[in-house]
Order: sequence, then structure tokens, then C-alpha cells
Amino acid sequence: MSSLVNKITLSQAEKEFFWENGFIKLNTLLTWEAIDKLRELTYNSKQITKAPEYYTGDFSRIGYGVENSVTHQIYSEENFKYTLKQLIENELTFFESVGFELKPNKRGFYFHLDVASFSFIQAEDLAYSIWIPLVPINTKEQHGGMAYVPQNVYPASGYFSLIYELVQHENIAEFCQTEDFHFFNFPHASKVEELILEKNKVEDDFEVGDALLLNKFVWHRSAPLREGKLPSRMAYTMRFVDSQARYGKKFLDDFNYMVKAMGDDPLTSFGYKLTDLKEGDLISKSKFVYSSNLC
Repeated sequence: MSSLVNKITLSQAEKEFFWENGFIKLNTLLTWEAIDKLRELTYNSKQITKAPEYYTGDFSRIGYGVENSVTHQIYSEENFKYTLKQLIENELTFFESVGFELKPNKRGFYFHLDVASFSFIQAEDLAYSIWIPLVPINTKEQHGGMAYVPQNVYPASGYFSLIYELVQHENIAEFCQTEDFHFFNFPHASKVEELILEKNKVEDDFEVGDALLLNKFVWHRSAPLREGKLPSRMAYTMRFVDSQARYGKKFLDDFNYMVKAMGDDPLTSFGYKLTDLKEGDLISKSKFVYSSNLC
């Protein structure tokens, strides 16, 4: 079986950049074969469908739980583990992948945090995403990539804590019935926050095989796909939790209550699969994640 992941040795400056900013572009992380397989998976997956009307992102298609043996091979390869171990001290547990398709004149997500995807762990616990564009990204041409803001400019750890406290507030049910609640567009940035985020955003070009690693405390958004030679931009995101991340069943329940109060449906049900865990248990101890999932 041929390798799907290239071996990357990072410089001390690159490591420190990630630790300070919360994200890093990983050049040539994946082979062409890996991208071809992920492109086929994303294009053909029955999980990826037209974005529902309630969905807050302007995508052509989106799907959660988009993984197969290719995904498993990627996060199980020694080259993959070697790269991440240079940046992240603890082992990681893979839990879900997401597929996206963006067509011209679609803008994708506004600035946001992946609170929904990580709503099954405690607010302060670490988690990560690896965003893999399946076509080249040229910011000066069609773009369709991502914009992200260094965590040292506007750290989002406080936002996770805010949501954590809010959903557990004794008056949350009453608040959900108010007009003020429906103006609270979580987990997206407010108009005031967007001014700061837009001013400090970072955007990169990506060649096929490049990937972006970011922690859950980094604000990010999609870049609109302009008209051009690409008929669409597909991307594949792999999500991981830190091996010390703890199960937050109450937060999961209360967060989804608030989502439904907005008239939406939860985007992912992964957290409810961990039926062998109690509040505060380590995610990595669940029988529904396997030792082979650790990297």
C-alpha cells in the first residue's frame, strides 16, 4: 500500500508560529493519490447533500461523517503522526470528517468557531481541524479558500466559555423565547467583531496536497469562490480532539437545545454515540473510538 502522507520536518520557527497563532499551513502534507481518493470520496459521498435551508453557511453541498478507509489510512500513517507530534504534545483522537462543495458566487461561512462540532467536549479542552482543499487555491484569482485570524489577536477561548455558561444558565429556556435571543447569531462573530477579524485575517494560496491545521480557538471563515475555470471548490476537513479532552454531555444537550430553539437542527450527532461515557470522562477511553484512531 503506497503512502498517502508525506513526511514533513518543521523548523523551530514554524512550530513557534503555530503555538503563537493557533494555525499553520502544512505544505505538501498529502500525496496526489491521497487527494484523488479524498476528492472521489467527497464527490460521491451520499452524506454530502444540498445544504439545508436552515444552514447558516452559503454552500452548494455539505455533509458530516464523511469518512472511509482512506481517512483511516491518512490519520494512521506514521508520517501523519510525525508531523502533528512536532506541533501538538498530546495524542489526538480522530472523530469525524466534513465534506464541503462551494460553487461560484457562493460565499461559504462567515467568521465563526466550530462550536457545534466540538460541543461534546468541555469548553476549555483542546481540539483541532485539518482543512484540506481538493483543488488549488489562488487568492488573486478565484480564491474560494479560507481566512483565519491569529489567536493572539482575538483569542476565542472566552467565547467557548461564554457559550458554555450561557447554555447552562437557569434562565436559558426563558431567554430562548425572547427577541434578543434571535439576534444572538452564535457561533458567528458579531458585526463589531468582524471589523477586527477582517482587519487581521490571514489568507494563503494552497497547492494540491497542502493543508491547514488550526485549533478550535481560531476564528475563521470561507472565502467566496469567484467565477473562473474551476466549476467548484471541494474541501475535506478532518476533526480531532486532544487525548485529554473530557466528555461534556450536559453542554452537548444544552447546546443542541439552544440550536433547536433557533429553529435549526443539530449538524452532527457524533457526541451522542459515546454512550459508554459519563460527564467528565476522557473521550479517548470510549469503546466507540479506537486506539488506532490515536495519532
